[in-house]
Amino acid sequence: MRKTNSIIFVMALIVFAATFLLSLVSFPGVNSETSSQSREQLPNSLKSEQTLKIPSSSVYTLMGKKEPEIIRKLGKPERIDPTNYGYQWYIYGVNTENYLQVGIDLKTDRVTTLYVLGKNLKTAPFQIGESSQKVYQKAPISDEVAMTSAGSKIDFELNEEDMMTRPLLKLGKYWIQLNFDRISDKLVGIRYLNASVLAMQHPYSMTYTGALPNQPKVSATAWNRINKANDQEIFDISNLLRYRNNKRLLTWNTNAQEAAYKHSREMKIKNYFSHGSKWSGNLQTRLQAESIRFEMAGENIAAQYPDAPAVCLGWLNSPDHRENLLNNSFTSLGVGSYQLYYTQDFVLPMN
Repeated sequence: MRKTNSIIFVMALIVFAATFLLSLVSFPGVNSETSSQSREQLPNSLKSEQTLKIPSSSVYTLMGKKEPEIIRKLGKPERIDPTNYGYQWYIYGVNTENYLQVGIDLKTDRVTTLYVLGKNLKTAPFQIGESSQKVYQKAPISDEVAMTSAGSKIDFELNEEDMMTRPLLKLGKYWIQLNFDRISDKLVGIRYLNASVLAMQHPYSMTYTGALPNQPKVSATAWNRINKANDQEIFDISNLLRYRNNKRLLTWNTNAQEAAYKHSREMKIKNYFSHGSKWSGNLQTRLQAESIRFEMAGENIAAQYPDAPAVCLGWLNSPDHRENLLNNSFTSLGVGSYQLYYTQDFVLPMN
């Protein structure tokens, strides 16, 4: 490789904000850097008596529906992705502002969760793309949220980062997690969850009494399929976020995917979390091992996020990771997931 080639290695790490409460680890945070565009101090709560109306056209109404009704309403999905939570993601609207993931439970055949990213989808009473100020004028937001699930009582405690990027509220029968881009100060996505999925994923620090839902046991073969599904979802979500920020779309880089997968797998098996490895070297070494000749490369890593939408939101809201995610110089991307360890390798190939 010529010495004139420029190499970018972004070494920002996800910092684990692990809080052990009754032997339960909280959802990991991102690094402590804050943007100069951070929004003003959030209110702890608004008037709880406010009632939000849910139009019949809102995607919210898909919650609880059976799979045949989803097919009648939305058509056949572009693909079906497995998860480690007992439901499958039905994927719609890839590479468009209609992007939607519909989680259908394998036992009940009903929708138990939704992830909405596309701005064209009807998400009233909230609208993707609107400012946080408008959202907070509509909804009661609190840093302490109580819920019950199957006879168990759970108390979530949201930290400042949670409140800024993924506050939680109950709307009707279901729970809504609002996903904000704190740099642009806009709502970028919405997650809908029933109580069982929320309790199983427990994405915040929490205390509880009773028993939590058991997470399904996942075989090695099933994990292989889940890893690949997470890879594809991260790729799709990353490209839509780039499109929304007027950046070029990335192409899939198979060799970079292999490098990313090997790094995620090694971090999990060797029990470490770093861009550098005493076994396989740094990013340059790992890309060269996969016969990748490049002018520029960057890498994002993360661990313990429950799925692709969650980890992409974490990267988007971390300034250094965001720089890679939205860097218009990169032309291709390889994503490698391994049992909740995630690596993105961005590449500008050498001509």
